[in-house]
Amino acid sequence: MYEIRNGNPLKILDSFSVRVHPKTGDLKLRIPSLDITGRVLDSIVDAHPSLLMGNVWGSGTLSWSPLKDTKDQYEVVMTSFNPMQAASIDLGYFLTQRKEFNFEEWLTVLTRTMGYNEQKYSTRQKLLIFTRLIPLIEPRANIIELAPKGTGKSYIYSQLSRHAWLISGGVVTRAQLFYDMSRQQAGIISNFNAVILDEIQTIKLSNEGEIVGALKGYLESGEFRVMGFHGSSDAGFVILGNIPIVDGMPRDENCFSELPKWLNGHDATALLDRFHALVPGWELPRIQSTSLCNSFALRADYFGEVLYTLRASQVHMAFVKDHTKSLGDLRDTRAVQLLACGYLKLLFPNLDTITLEEFNEFCLQPAIDLRSNIRRQMAHVDPEFSPNIADIQLC
Repeated sequence: MYEIRNGNPLKILDSFSVRVHPKTGDLKLRIPSLDITGRVLDSIVDAHPSLLMGNVWGSGTLSWSPLKDTKDQYEVVMTSFNPMQAASIDLGYFLTQRKEFNFEEWLTVLTRTMGYNEQKYSTRQKLLIFTRLIPLIEPRANIIELAPKGTGKSYIYSQLSRHAWLISGGVVTRAQLFYDMSRQQAGIISNFNAVILDEIQTIKLSNEGEIVGALKGYLESGEFRVMGFHGSSDAGFVILGNIPIVDGMPRDENCFSELPKWLNGHDATALLDRFHALVPGWELPRIQSTSLCNSFALRADYFGEVLYTLRASQVHMAFVKDHTKSLGDLRDTRAVQLLACGYLKLLFPNLDTITLEEFNEFCLQPAIDLRSNIRRQMAHVDPEFSPNIADIQLC
């Protein structure tokens, strides 16, 4: 800051973002490393509109400029910007190149891209870690993952995609999540594809009843209301928690027994039912030095944009609906369809490379298992709920 105040431009590497002031229309630049906001030239945002959608890593040149109509007040202004991460991708090229890999090779590519050594994970374990990507590739996918510490639950959310927002500990408010009335500013859910509450035992909700009520409505419909404001979003919601493990399995049949009351009380089933998957993270090995990838993989920022672009695809859900039939609970059906669609986009994005047997084994059955986990936990929390999932089959 000293350099800037003395008239010398300062070039820094940071994860920049821009928002539009709701009243004045001014472009406000957020500079995390300096913990300040400033102004950004319109031409920069015109050239790099991704700054409006979230954090973008790059090199920014900052200058010290007087405020309009003032003599002794100044502000920081970004005068140039050079992004260091992919802002857009050629999805057609990605789909074409997928055809060059057989299934096992593609599993290896995805595993390495997530930062893991593919030799340390079985096929089932790879599918479990891929589940972490589903909220980033499929709109409004809500998952819970429970595991002991050290299995890498939150790693990919903080490292892989700029479209995910990770909250680790502290107090979470309704204004932070949904809409801030005092600032007239949309919350996290409106600005990101996935909102992740990490180490849920350490997170407190500022007004628990109010936030849980708002979450129930949002997870059901994708809409929310804060006073007179009506908002909508397709962001998924992820809850990560640590649980005690004995001999490789959860110590308690009720895996939620040590989670906050709003996830474990008698009234929690209405909220849990809106989550599509419970990922059994206790089946994954603890992260060690040998667990990490030291081979070639896709660039994280590139792959993050692939996930973001594939969110808009409708053909994969059409495929899922055309090749499944169900009888029973509609939420079960919707959850399984959504999860199966997420796996389909990740594993067989081309669609023309998949057989029905592969769809059943690697997409549909894993989705049924994950939703069944939610059902069983709901029955532990409230015995009035059936632990059995709807009858969903390949057709």
